[in-house]
Amino acid sequence: MSSSNPTPEQLVAKIITALNDKKFLVADKLRDQLVNSHPEALTEILKISDIIERAKTSNLDEQHLAIWADLYKDLSEDETNNLFYSLKKVIVPPKKKILSHGTYNTKLFFIDKGTVTVFITKENKNKIITQLGPGDLLGEYTFTTISLCSASVVSTSTVQLRYVDIAIAEKWVDTTPALYDKVVAYCEQKGKIDDILRQKQLKRHNHPRFNVAGNAMATLLDSKGNKTTSYIKGVLSNVSESGCCFDIHCSKKALAKSLLAKVCHTKLTTGNKDDRIRISTIGKIVRVGCHLHNDYSIHMKFLKPVPKDVLRPLTHFKHSA
Repeated sequence: MSSSNPTPEQLVAKIITALNDKKFLVADKLRDQLVNSHPEALTEILKISDIIERAKTSNLDEQHLAIWADLYKDLSEDETNNLFYSLKKVIVPPKKKILSHGTYNTKLFFIDKGTVTVFITKENKNKIITQLGPGDLLGEYTFTTISLCSASVVSTSTVQLRYVDIAIAEKWVDTTPALYDKVVAYCEQKGKIDDILRQKQLKRHNHPRFNVAGNAMATLLDSKGNKTTSYIKGVLSNVSESGCCFDIHCSKKALAKSLLAKVCHTKLTTGNKDDRIRISTIGKIVRVGCHLHNDYSIHMKFLKPVPKDVLRPLTHFKHSA
């Protein structure tokens, strides 16, 4: 048999070599090659799979496991290994921004060492929310929802982080189907930034939102601010001087997710039949809420506030702060 199509015994030998060198990703790829090219070699596949998992377990970072004990205690051995070996380690020097408020982030960070400061910019001033350290998460809001960052984060010391990208996490379903949901549940239980924002009453909405019915149409703009041929239509649910929310139906989650951070020329129509209110403005999509039956809510922040006079006829509608 040619070297381009190695035998099961040859692949097993390569896997053992990779494990001895602690090249676990290489070992996983070789195991996949064994499964795909020699599915009949079930005994070899099961045996080497067990060897791989035991090798991974014996090389886990015990200090990391201790810091994140509440997370790992609910994971099986396979889930523990899959999560840990999905993580990438990075050292961040002091005074480096890790996350920026209002930007797109695809990573979930685990702080192993060091401290970071969380803040938002309000009225051109940085307002510190809190400091986080070992055992705290970063990016959990954007990991569990289709949203932009709710705050900025900067390192206040040398920080050791481990992180996983959402694109990697979404592939866990192929090997450990329950892992993604377990990590999301942990984020929802332990994540702190949004709770801190609420506790300190640092509201994302600086103006009252009027719960109204109407229509919304948002035409996507290109990088130069020109209109494209792509647009979305929806049903308006609320509007304020600073933004709006409308509901859309979308058959694919990936397509709805791709709308995040898009800048749009937006036209809104609301009000009574005899007193129509029409708003035309530019807005940025800052969150895409997921609902049942392929329904989504689009949360948009206007780049410039809508004049109060335009919304004055809505003052008799129910609103929330």
